[in-house]
Amino acid sequence: MAANRPPPCCPAGAEPMLIVRDYVPRGEMVTIGPMPVYIASPPSPSTRGVVVFSDMFGVHTGRHKQLCDRLAEQGLLVACPDFFAENPYMPNAPAWGTTVCCVAGLMFKFMSGKLDKNTRNHTWDASMREKVVGTLLPWMKEKGAKEFASLGFCWGAYGAMKCAALPEFRCSAVFHPSVDGFCKSAGEDDLQICRELKCPIVVVSTKQEKPAWQPGGAAQGACEEAVPRKVAFRTEAQNHGYMMRAEVNKDATALAAVNRGVQEILDLVNATLS
Repeated sequence: MAANRPPPCCPAGAEPMLIVRDYVPRGEMVTIGPMPVYIASPPSPSTRGVVVFSDMFGVHTGRHKQLCDRLAEQGLLVACPDFFAENPYMPNAPAWGTTVCCVAGLMFKFMSGKLDKNTRNHTWDASMREKVVGTLLPWMKEKGAKEFASLGFCWGAYGAMKCAALPEFRCSAVFHPSVDGFCKSAGEDDLQICRELKCPIVVVSTKQEKPAWQPGGAAQGACEEAVPRKVAFRTEAQNHGYMMRAEVNKDATALAAVNRGVQEILDLVNATLS
């Protein structure tokens, strides 16, 4: 039986985990160093690379691979690391939704502090920087990529915004960000991450994000301190997690919102990457 509940890191009302059963990925899983990565290659070699940071359910769920393939069709080399091959939040994930057992497991981790510990294992300084900067970017550069964009969804907004402080990255886009929740578990300051940005950023929140991460909130103010006139915040009238997890085959408004988000990503990338 499926339970329509988000994991404890997501706000109430967030979309549950989703497996897209009828989509056949066009990319491939590649092992780069010690890390599995989904690679979607463009029709011809490209100097433009995109690093995608998944939500906490991982690259094998939702529309992560489908999005990577759509971006690759537009001439981008796209990589989505499987950060959860080690230290997964949800081992043995169900086929769809979130079962009572997996919700109970996540709640146990949350109540026992194991969720926070797992998050601390994934922080930028603990492991993510080495996986991205030390392993993934050199591989992508060998394939011809010279400049990069970062994308993040929910949990993955943290890593995408960390990349936005690096000189190789020309832009970043994050949807329904859980940067504040990640940082709370990791003992970091989400607004400080905003203040460290070095490139244009688009942030799309939902009605469930906290006030600080809504348009006009503290996060937008901190981003604009870092990169004045290069920050775009807006709210989408969807549930947290919609870009990867909304059932678009049953909801035309969700489908339109997802397509709007994909176009927003492409517009940003085309405006900032040569």
